[in-house]
Amino acid sequence: MARPGLRADLRAALHRAKETGQRVVRDRIQVQINGGVQIVCIAVDPVTEGKEIAYGIVSADRGPIRAQDDGLGAGVLDSPDATVQQIERELQETKERLQSTIEELETANEEFRSSNEELLSVNEELQSTNEELETSKEELQSVNEELQTVNNELSTKIDELDRANSDLNNLFQSTQIATIFLDRNLEIRSFTPAVTKLFNLIPSDRGRPLTDIVSRIDYPDFENDMRRVSAGGDVAERSVSVADGKGHYLARILPYHAANNAIDGVLLTFVDVTNIVAAEEQQKVLAAELSHRVKNTLAVVSSIAERTLPDDQTKKDLIGRFQALGHTHDVLSQAGWTEAGLLDLILMELSPHAVGDGANLQINGPPVMLKPQAALFLTLVIHELSTNAAKYGALSVSDGRVDVSWSITGDDPPRLELRWKEEGGPKIDGLAKRGFGTELIERGIRFELQGDAKVETVNGGLQCRIDIPANPQHLTFRSPRDRQSVEEAAS
Repeated sequence: MARPGLRADLRAALHRAKETGQRVVRDRIQVQINGGVQIVCIAVDPVTEGKEIAYGIVSADRGPIRAQDDGLGAGVLDSPDATVQQIERELQETKERLQSTIEELETANEEFRSSNEELLSVNEELQSTNEELETSKEELQSVNEELQTVNNELSTKIDELDRANSDLNNLFQSTQIATIFLDRNLEIRSFTPAVTKLFNLIPSDRGRPLTDIVSRIDYPDFENDMRRVSAGGDVAERSVSVADGKGHYLARILPYHAANNAIDGVLLTFVDVTNIVAAEEQQKVLAAELSHRVKNTLAVVSSIAERTLPDDQTKKDLIGRFQALGHTHDVLSQAGWTEAGLLDLILMELSPHAVGDGANLQINGPPVMLKPQAALFLTLVIHELSTNAAKYGALSVSDGRVDVSWSITGDDPPRLELRWKEEGGPKIDGLAKRGFGTELIERGIRFELQGDAKVETVNGGLQCRIDIPANPQHLTFRSPRDRQSVEEAAS
């Protein structure tokens, strides 16, 4: 902003004041003003105010403005010495200005050098940053590719989940099994439309306790069973009916397992078994009718034999066999013609021969259930043995005793071994004559039940050993859950 003539001296004075921190004065400075030349004097004073340093500049005119063609200092420079002094002073001032300029240039060079170093450092940092950015860019590209892969997999999973949800929704809408999902507080999570036949449920009932909903089923322990299963109890399964008695359901209460296999509620299912119950009732009626007709047929055959055959032992034996078949038929009818217990059949044949408290009979063995064919045939076998014992063997005398025992042996496949042993009866030297009973036992066991049977005398008493394989068509082996109850029943 200073005029050209003042600019160099002012710069030199400011620089010297900054370097020395003292007042600097410049005199006889020629400044061009309005076409003339003005002689001025300037002084630069450092001014300290707190931590900041300012510089005060004071200028003073030296005489009036002179024309440029006037001889400067014509009145002053009137001697050679004065001219030399003036020239020397101007030279000194020029040297000082040059020195100041040099110093300023050196300072500027140092600042430029420092700035250049800083720029180089900044450039290196920028290059390093650029490399890091390139690395980050590559990492971002890799992450982006991974995200795209994950996104594709997620999209596939979402599609599969949507498809699974759609399948479940269609299953829920189409299934006829009433199903209810409850949380740990027995509040409704979801249900199938078939539930509305048993509970007055609407879609807005989700989140409400099921115990607050009116039901049409007759299930007094419903809430207790749900809370027990929710607390970790066993699965509850009950046969329930509708209040009006026109419907029957199989109710099952199962624990609802979360992803970590923890119990997070209960699952209720109600299977409509009305038709099955009706069919079972009809089957019972038909079985009862069939049983009645079979019993009538046996009675007719027994009556025919009674009136046709002569009164001898053969007639009594034949009628006795018919009666044994009739008793077995009654036992099977009570069980719905599914199976009969071996113990029940043996007790049925031997009970009439018990003396007093039944000390002459010893019956012992694990639970074994016989199919109808095996039950009927083994009843005939026991009947033959008991009838023979009552006529000729241990049951024909008061001191005689019959021991019947059976056991399950082997594993692959298991077998039923039945032992008939007579003691204390009339001594038998041997089986000289093989009658119908012996043939029935030995051959019948072999052909009817694919087993082995042997009748023999040991120490003067009759013994019979029967070995039958575990054929599902003939018998069922059950684990001896309570052996004492079997022995009590036998006694």
